Amino acid sequence: MTRHKVGSSTMLHYREFPARIAATFLLFAAPFAFDMFLVTRLVSGNLFSLTYLEHQGLLGMGALAAVIVLPLAGFLSDRVRSHDPLLLVSAIITPLVTLTDVLLPGVIAFRELVFSMTLFGSLAGLALFWALRLNQSIVARYRGRTVALFLLTSLMMLGLYRFLGSSGVLLLSNDILLPAIISVSVCPIVLALRPWKFPRATLGVAGSSVRYFTPMVFVLMAYMLWFFVTKLSLADFFSSDPSFESLSQFAGLGLVELVPLGVGTLLAGLIADLRDRKTAFSFMLLLLGLLTIFGSAFYTTYFDLTDPSHLSWLVLLQGLIVTERLIEGFMLGLCLFLIWPELGSVKTKGFRLSLIWFFFLGFMTLFWAVDLNATVFGLTFSIPGWLPNIGGQVAILSSLIALYLIGSLPDIIGREIEMEDLTLDFDERQVRRTVDAFVGADDFDSIRSQIDIMEATEVSDSDMSAILGEGSEEILPLRSIPGIGVTLEKKLKKAGYKSAVQLAGETAQRLATKIDGLTPQRAEKILKATRTEVKKTLAKKS
Repeated sequence: MTRHKVGSSTMLHYREFPARIAATFLLFAAPFAFDMFLVTRLVSGNLFSLTYLEHQGLLGMGALAAVIVLPLAGFLSDRVRSHDPLLLVSAIITPLVTLTDVLLPGVIAFRELVFSMTLFGSLAGLALFWALRLNQSIVARYRGRTVALFLLTSLMMLGLYRFLGSSGVLLLSNDILLPAIISVSVCPIVLALRPWKFPRATLGVAGSSVRYFTPMVFVLMAYMLWFFVTKLSLADFFSSDPSFESLSQFAGLGLVELVPLGVGTLLAGLIADLRDRKTAFSFMLLLLGLLTIFGSAFYTTYFDLTDPSHLSWLVLLQGLIVTERLIEGFMLGLCLFLIWPELGSVKTKGFRLSLIWFFFLGFMTLFWAVDLNATVFGLTFSIPGWLPNIGGQVAILSSLIALYLIGSLPDIIGREIEMEDLTLDFDERQVRRTVDAFVGADDFDSIRSQIDIMEATEVSDSDMSAILGEGSEEILPLRSIPGIGVTLEKKLKKAGYKSAVQLAGETAQRLATKIDGLTPQRAEKILKATRTEVKKTLAKKS
């Protein structure tokens, strides 16, 4: 099932993977990874020639910028037809600011503050517009793999940027200039591919994303509790070893940690596409539940069998961090760009996604603050000393609660439909006019159901007849619509369409499949003409 959209020369790919379209979206991995590279440098406190505490303050200001940009970008995205210009601007702004700061030092006033806020703001916009644009040109059955490839490419680019910064491969003695040039160079390639010419449709699945969001809250709670319980347990055991800083540093895997992270994202994308989002979400809960229950076995076994001076059992701690990165990658691949923009009203898709990411941003900010023992506005965030006593049990309980809540999760694969961009735009007064003209003042609920149909929900022909009521064929016959002749009228009546009023609630795709020889393009024109006549009739009746 495909449908031709206005302004596109081809149709959406439903039976084969859209390789060229996906490749274009993957190009945005370079600026996305560059933004993440700078964020990690800011978190670690080595992006600027400032103290660690000053980096923490800039991190907070950057998070504030993302808090402001996210809802504004979501609100804007729901009110513009094309997201391509916004996506390109979001992708190029951080590399351009970086190049300006490096090549023209002193030009940017308050450079550290401007740089940090621009970084987080552009990253928020880039991720949001990329997710929304992806949902227009790639259908659900191929979207998970595209997201997984995007995140995997981003991880590879992040590893490349880190390698360039640590290996001495520098340009003009600055380790962020070459990554910035790579990120900027991608944008002309994207422009040459003309993504605004790609087929697009307003895709959506009926339902509420809250049904996924509620168990997601418990998932994040379980992960955070497990992480900090593990961190405290390790810090307590290695308290006499001054060389121990963190599990990641002690395990000594370095960039190898990106491998299980990438494997996790690929696994999430494949399961989400082949077995649906619900199955992937359930599998994620299984992995997290196993980690919260048995994860402590890695380091407690290490504690029992050895001490810091014997590293023969280091493989246990390396296995722990590999498992953790695998689960983190799975969560990232499934819960960042999938589910939230797919499920729910298409009219508020951008704003809804921004609010959910607003929560995720709050979670990450709290996580970073506690992990870094940050002080914000005089309030110091730290891990409570009593957490190891009950944190593990609460983490397991949170996982079980999330597992209980997934029973009623809706499927997404196979339920996604293309929404019509209708031009009727009924308001309350228009609804009342419709009631008076066609059905009667006592059938207001029926008319509201008809308006729901105009917003692309599908109903059976029997339901449609019940909505329209009697006499609609006399009010506005099929032959009164420009473009409908004798032959087409016979075909329409044979297909069950008795009046133009009934035809106005149809979609171009379904109409084209019901009428032999009718192309989606012509069906679109006929439906537009039909709706114009319906509006004229409503005006006369009023």
